[in-house]
Amino acid sequence: MDYSFDGTGGYKVPTGIAGLDVQLGGGVPPGITILILAEPGAGSEIFAQQFAYGGLVNNEEVFYFSSEHPVSEIVAEMEDFGWGEKDELVDKIEFIDAYAPRFYNVLPRNLMSNVSAKEFLKQGADSLNVLKTTVTKKHKGKYRGIIDSMSFFLRSYELNDVVETIEIMSSVGKLSGAVQLILVTTGMHDPVIENTLKHVCDGVIEFHMKERGSEIEHTILIRKMRGMITPSRTISYSLTHKGVELETTTRVL
Repeated sequence: MDYSFDGTGGYKVPTGIAGLDVQLGGGVPPGITILILAEPGAGSEIFAQQFAYGGLVNNEEVFYFSSEHPVSEIVAEMEDFGWGEKDELVDKIEFIDAYAPRFYNVLPRNLMSNVSAKEFLKQGADSLNVLKTTVTKKHKGKYRGIIDSMSFFLRSYELNDVVETIEIMSSVGKLSGAVQLILVTTGMHDPVIENTLKHVCDGVIEFHMKERGSEIEHTILIRKMRGMITPSRTISYSLTHKGVELETTTRVL
């Protein structure tokens, strides 16, 4: 993995989101699990896809666990942003589809004809066990992973079981040096649940949207990042054809 040296004796892993790496002095510490808390429409999925592409650029293995969106949709969106061609993305990123199996039993039979035998066999699999298998899988080299999203599991399983899975994921990440993202939709869960997740994760980045007149202002708050002093202010960002772009200068008010 190509680590960036921050000049203070530590190494940082570039996230692939240039403005964020600037704000963090080069990237994030290896072995960190980051919670992304975001409102619907704030761009966290785009951020996650950009992060996955950053892993490919950094010559890392990448896994993308999707429980909220079809894999084909994620690949198409990454392709639209210019983060690789369809065949290349499917070949280089390990996509774990936990979305389609949720609906196998209710899909019309005419739609089932396009489902492969391998995919059909997944219909009886327990999604949380599939997630545990994914996050404990051995990798040949350095890697990064995305869980999109943990909100599905928080809706479907007991909190303690979900937290235990995150702790397993975090422990494996620390031992392997992996950088991992966990997406959660803010406002969907009890504040106690959100605070519990903030506690067990090494880093927390919150995405916010606010109406200002006829415009929508996007900001992120880096609430914590293990081993680092985080910026003491919110950071504006834009959603563009290049993905999530953070401002890298401090505004004078």
